[in-house]
Amino acid sequence: MKLNLRSIDLNLLPVFDAIMEAGQLSRAAESLGMSQPAISAALQRLRHTFGDTLFVRTHHGMTPTPRARELHDQLGPQLVALRDTLNPENRFDPATSQRHFRILSVDYFEMVVLGPLLATLRQQAPHVVLEISAADDDMPDELHKGRADLSVDAFVADDDRLQRNVLLEEKLVVIARRGHPHIKGHCDKQQFLDAEHVVLPNRNRQLPLDQILNAPGWQRRTGARVTQFASMLAVCGGSDLIATVPDRLAQQYAETMQLQVLPFPVALPPVPIYMIWSPTQQRDPAHRWLRQQLEHTIAQEPAP
Repeated sequence: MKLNLRSIDLNLLPVFDAIMEAGQLSRAAESLGMSQPAISAALQRLRHTFGDTLFVRTHHGMTPTPRARELHDQLGPQLVALRDTLNPENRFDPATSQRHFRILSVDYFEMVVLGPLLATLRQQAPHVVLEISAADDDMPDELHKGRADLSVDAFVADDDRLQRNVLLEEKLVVIARRGHPHIKGHCDKQQFLDAEHVVLPNRNRQLPLDQILNAPGWQRRTGARVTQFASMLAVCGGSDLIATVPDRLAQQYAETMQLQVLPFPVALPPVPIYMIWSPTQQRDPAHRWLRQQLEHTIAQEPAP
């Protein structure tokens, strides 16, 4: 017949463990912050629960019976594991963790940050897994419901409950293929407006670039709309279209894609890239560790 745990007072198990470790009722009581009469009463209940004397008083203290030693061998490791699971300071060990973290972002994160981040993580956590998913308008709900751990994005959701830090600031630059017939080492406003552009989908929020482009006299000629930054690089490398992209991304792939990286025609404020998470994750040791590793990775990377 299966034992009904509700019939057993599990609060007695730490008392049993303390008596085994201390060998005396007075020391066990002190370690648990209990009075000696209270721990004596708990011992009587333990004896009734397990149907065994458990401890015999001798001049050396409380000597465990064979049944008590058997119970301690079986329960001791499980009590330690339970303490570690419930103790927020002990429950995450990067060296052994197989934690699966889900990060919401655009492919900028995968192309610029993910490689160095994994190199950093692997120094401490060989088994941790990162999954990157597309950031969209459902991001706040994904974070609040625990379906994602972090978002890394230039767009901040209209949700005051979410925690956020500026992870880095990006400068925007213009890219064009080397050998472009009209853009050669420089791109002024007229060249910018005359060229066809490859752009990303609108996300119903504005960045500093959008404020410029929405001003009179700054309407771009859109030649292609693609889903990700990687496609923008490929299109610019293989055609006469140009694009406006983050500087770190452009510098990293300029040689491979044979691209010119040019200053934007007018001064633009830097674009903050935010790390965003739910307040329910704020004190989680594993989550705090991931945020620290991400910040450390960015700090170690040289600015373009």
